[in-house]
Amino acid sequence: MKTSIGLFTCILFALAVTTTTSGVNAQNKSYTPEKTASLQALLDEKIEDYRHLYPEITFLILQGDEELPADMTTLNRQLGSQPSSMDYEHTAALREDLMYVSVERIRIMLESQLPSASLFEAGANQGRKENVCVLTINPRWVAADSIIATSHLLDLPQEILSKIPQDMRLLPADYLGFVIDHEVYHCLKSMYVGPQLMSHKELWGGYNHFLNELGADAYALGMHIKTRGDVSPFARNILRIRGMALYSADPDHLTCNALKQILDVPIEDITKMSPFEIFDLANTIKHRQLTGHDAYMQYLASAVQAMKDIGMEEYISDDLLKKLKGMHADPEQVKNLVTNSLHCLTDLSGGQLDP
Repeated sequence: MKTSIGLFTCILFALAVTTTTSGVNAQNKSYTPEKTASLQALLDEKIEDYRHLYPEITFLILQGDEELPADMTTLNRQLGSQPSSMDYEHTAALREDLMYVSVERIRIMLESQLPSASLFEAGANQGRKENVCVLTINPRWVAADSIIATSHLLDLPQEILSKIPQDMRLLPADYLGFVIDHEVYHCLKSMYVGPQLMSHKELWGGYNHFLNELGADAYALGMHIKTRGDVSPFARNILRIRGMALYSADPDHLTCNALKQILDVPIEDITKMSPFEIFDLANTIKHRQLTGHDAYMQYLASAVQAMKDIGMEEYISDDLLKKLKGMHADPEQVKNLVTNSLHCLTDLSGGQLDP
């Protein structure tokens, strides 16, 4: 296993830029101080709820923008001496290098205005260690209005996004809540399920990333339904938008099947569940989607062919094609991926967007 900082940085940055994961009023086209304050209050309230649910975890929210230097100072102070990443299995000899790139990843996410989650075992500041979940979430980045909320998951040109009917766009407060739950899931997974294990397998990081995105989306949607007490238009729209992940050349966020399984659970069952039970349900659902690393490689090969079939070939990276060399697409899987992508495109736009 290579141990260079450069390799770690490449792996973590690749995960950082693909990790993502909002209802106020779909009519609003720009944020106002009043709306921003309302969304900030939602963020504060949800994080406070998580602090009560998981007192063994310290939740640290970083919001970037002009506060970036102060954020990094706060982060370093919170982590204390000799902290350790809980997201990735590693040897003692790699702890310092992994911490370096983990903190650098957080800085990159703040500069890029992207949400993320990282879990650390903090050093002994007051003679005790603590588990610190570091979240980079700024409501203005992801949910200033319905267009921003929708485009956060749908990487398409503005002229295409503007054609999406307003009732198909993601409402800001619903989406912000989804993002918070999605990111918190990643910390909970590292804490209670365990870190990503070390492996020499090709695209091992991508495999684990896809699994975790399945779990995070299932958990976030389950929490949304529990909070709302019904299957809202947001739930249907998030399913449609995730179904278009191949149009963003992003097969690791094609989480439709996991979302559908949450939607198949009776509403009354979800509303009766505790957040802990929804977390367990999300973990069960994510493991139903893939039967291992080989299944992921097969899925990627099929997804690549599907992207070619829907006209996204130019966005497929040469590096991915090289790593999938010798892997053959499953024709039936390709057919299903293409059909689902076209259906979601038509459904989301009311027929206004051409395949």
